[in-house]
Amino acid sequence: MTDISRRERLSYRLSRLYRRAAAHWAELGVGGVLTVGGTVLLLQEELIKQLIGGFPTWLLVVLVVLVPVAAALITYAIRRRRELADRPVLAPMPFPDRIDGLVGRDAELQRIKDEALERGVVVVHGPIGMGTSTVAVQAMWDLAGEARKQRYADLRGPDRDRPETPLSVAQRVLRTLNRPPGAIQEPHDATAQVIEALTGTGHVLLLDNVSAWSQVEWLPTRVPGAHIVVAGTLTDAPPQHVEPIQLGPLAPDAGRALLARHIGDDRAARDPKALELLVDVCLGSPLELVRVGRWLAGNPGVPLQSLVDDLRSLPVSDTLDFVLTLGVRQLRPMAKQLFVLLAGLPIAEVDHQAAAALLGVPSAADAIAELAELGLVENVRMTRVRVSGAFRGGGAEGTPREVAAWRRLVEHFAGQAASYADRLPAEEARAWFAMEDRVLLQVLARHDPAPRTGRALARIADALETWFRLEQRHEDRLRAAAELARAAKALGDEQVQATAELRQCAVLLTWGDPRKARRHFNRAAALHVRVESWPAGLHLAHAALLLAGGDEFTAVESALVRYGQALAGGDVLGQALRLANVAALLMRRAQTLDHDGRGPEARTLHAHARVVLFQALDLARRAGDLGAEAHARELLALAHHYLGQSHDAGLHLGEAERLYAGAADEIGRARCLVHRAGIMLEDPAHEPAAVVALLEEAEPRLPPAGVSTALAHLHLARLRRERAAEHQEAGLAALSPWDGIAEPKQVSELRVRLLAL
Repeated sequence: MTDISRRERLSYRLSRLYRRAAAHWAELGVGGVLTVGGTVLLLQEELIKQLIGGFPTWLLVVLVVLVPVAAALITYAIRRRRELADRPVLAPMPFPDRIDGLVGRDAELQRIKDEALERGVVVVHGPIGMGTSTVAVQAMWDLAGEARKQRYADLRGPDRDRPETPLSVAQRVLRTLNRPPGAIQEPHDATAQVIEALTGTGHVLLLDNVSAWSQVEWLPTRVPGAHIVVAGTLTDAPPQHVEPIQLGPLAPDAGRALLARHIGDDRAARDPKALELLVDVCLGSPLELVRVGRWLAGNPGVPLQSLVDDLRSLPVSDTLDFVLTLGVRQLRPMAKQLFVLLAGLPIAEVDHQAAAALLGVPSAADAIAELAELGLVENVRMTRVRVSGAFRGGGAEGTPREVAAWRRLVEHFAGQAASYADRLPAEEARAWFAMEDRVLLQVLARHDPAPRTGRALARIADALETWFRLEQRHEDRLRAAAELARAAKALGDEQVQATAELRQCAVLLTWGDPRKARRHFNRAAALHVRVESWPAGLHLAHAALLLAGGDEFTAVESALVRYGQALAGGDVLGQALRLANVAALLMRRAQTLDHDGRGPEARTLHAHARVVLFQALDLARRAGDLGAEAHARELLALAHHYLGQSHDAGLHLGEAERLYAGAADEIGRARCLVHRAGIMLEDPAHEPAAVVALLEEAEPRLPPAGVSTALAHLHLARLRRERAAEHQEAGLAALSPWDGIAEPKQVSELRVRLLAL
């Protein structure tokens, strides 16, 4: 592998030296800056005297006027160019450009258009290199020539070994249709939203680079007044009612026409026999024909027959790689190094800025353009680059140069992710994460993390946690935390590992699975020698686990006391969370007393909880945290309900729903809907249909397990007797995390009621 040129490296190092020097200006202090500045001014004055000593007066007047103007214009031009180069393209993914003069695909194009008009959903299937995406894009332009009616989703993910999951595909499609992706728990939840978004619009939705039918089997079979096209190389067979349009190799005459388009008609006409043999070698693959044509166009002095003779001397399996190898040999040093590094990456594609970070240079645009011209990389998803499949895995894995490049890439992503996470929920930040979140997950998931990347990986995971919480993608939250824990363990960074384990514990508690949450809590606790050294978050998780796992109120109270002691001074949000948990503890104890027939004592505890919750609400407002404020409102509603103050309960519940919606917390809002349904059921004049509507809205947004999920199914089983058995089974499944372990009385009571249906 060839090094980058000395000139390029010198330019980059001088730029880096300047940035580092500028970063140390503050260390001089005011006096130092004045001294240095005064010295520079004196030297400048002497230099100017020497330069203009012999200039006439009129020329000095002209220079006084023109020099500042010229300097301002040059400075503006340089800054403007730098801003344009650095600013990432974050607009929604546009529909790919129309391909002029598509060769040899007229019949397939017409069939796609006919079936789109007849069936609504069309599947275009073809082996890699047959131009499946190109044909589908061209057909869609014929169906909808206006950009406002075109919707495009590229489903080729960044993991070259594993295709995108059906849920991830559904979320990407919803984002393409301007629908919130976090609102679905299963892929089939997106079906109705796709129908609603497209019906009667005349829009065309193209799902490109689909690798398996299972990714899109949730799609509606037909959308009135719209068209959906699925294009890709399917590894599994679609159902019988779907008849894919198969794309095969180009006919020989079409192949010759395509090759002649790149090398010129005159050159093709000089040796028609050699041209025909080249088409045969390419096996009718448009991709290979274009690649050979581009290489020949870049080497006009090479006779066609000479290339044919070289190919004939090779085994059939090596013929196509031969032209690629010739192209690699002709690369300039920087392009060759970038190609080798890209080929060895565990992620399939990166953006242009990340490619520059791999090389350690300010810009890799020229190198990328050189690789793309030879067909060695593809420019996909606007400013993203992907190495061609034939060379994947042929890079510099495990070499010192590759390790250093990977470290630079991780640092680049860490800086980008942290910067955009600070800007969430701004649209620019949302657009960046929507494009990069899968790549960031792949960076975290590298099998052997490079040394000294632990802190950068932690910054990436922190940013993903912020993003996935905003999108309510709890499975991805769990995956990111699990990958960070694995990487931190491999790197020996116990502090980062403990944070990752604690994050998994919190996600699993949100999902209502205290048993699995306890495992991750134990791992996090084991990384701290003594209880006294626990961070505040670990004490809070301990209290939550104790509440979820039984009615040991004294232990919960002790954990909350330790949490309060571990909080930093002035941590208003932490104190708000502590008081909310104290109130939850009082209410749980009151429910236990009420169950044992000690109503007056229970009412006193509910009243005390209400006072504590008002304090928690005030602190949450001061902290400006919508989630904490919403949780305090939710608990306040329950406290008022238990005290018989239904009007106040309804007001707080409505405000909690609004706050949860503002914080994009669908699980919290769904819990409020279940609470509202339970309050309505206690009213003899309630309307069953209205209660069912609330529960049906809440059920898809609830986690797979937990008390709220089980309670929702209990209510639905009583209101929809024809489906009572189905809801009974779902409700008991929601309580399964407590099977075989200690459980609170509220869980035991729910289990008894579900079994009695």
